[in-house]
Amino acid sequence: MILMAASVALTSCNTDGCIDPNALNYDSSAEHDDGSCVYLEQNLNFQFNSKLGAADFAFNTEALVNGRKVKFTRAQMYLSGFTFNGNAGEYALSNPHLLLKADISEYNLGYLPAGDYSTFSFSAGVDSISNHLDPASFPSSSALSANNPDHMHWGWDPGYIFFVLEGVVDTTANMDGTANAPFIFHVGTDALRVDMAFAKQINSLADGTLIEMDVDWLKLLDGTNMTGDVSTRSTHTSNNPSLAALMVSNVDGAFSVH
Repeated sequence: MILMAASVALTSCNTDGCIDPNALNYDSSAEHDDGSCVYLEQNLNFQFNSKLGAADFAFNTEALVNGRKVKFTRAQMYLSGFTFNGNAGEYALSNPHLLLKADISEYNLGYLPAGDYSTFSFSAGVDSISNHLDPASFPSSSALSANNPDHMHWGWDPGYIFFVLEGVVDTTANMDGTANAPFIFHVGTDALRVDMAFAKQINSLADGTLIEMDVDWLKLLDGTNMTGDVSTRSTHTSNNPSLAALMVSNVDGAFSVH
């Protein structure tokens, strides 16, 4: 009888339910997914058009930054804290993190209640609480998850890398050579998150809402003069804070809404 009672107790603990924390009916006590998860409609879409000045963005395509030839080989950043303001007040997205990649334009951000909105805001970077959590603690669907092969995190320093720009640049004195010297910008820390707000009349509809923005990745390098001196074209933030701060000062001007 004792063995039977123990068996019943163990069986009752192995409960079925919805185990996805992003679902409306998430059951924290459930151990096995029973297919019952219910989600809000995924009606909010962003289109980020990546640009190199007036031209469309493309990796390994030559462009000019302050007169110097550059080619990008990697360009991505975290966006977070998406919030919308309208007649019904303020609405913050339930999954507020997005990893923006220069070669991907379309992103679904989940649910925005039907209604009229006049402004929206988000940050370039990661909010201070999430920034110091273990990437393994985020669900696999999160842009911050360690399961995301593109996630950007400093293993040697707690926190996410907010902005990554990598490529090659012409470092000749007369700026008439070949773009072949590497540049690398890895920028992060709480102090370098950039909060941005945009005025835009948005009518959110149940069957889909699209917000279109341009992102000029060249603008992030405004004011640089990348020469043969590696310190002019490389920063991991803490080792070259002035160069990191210069790039961050350009972030707001790189985004524009249609």
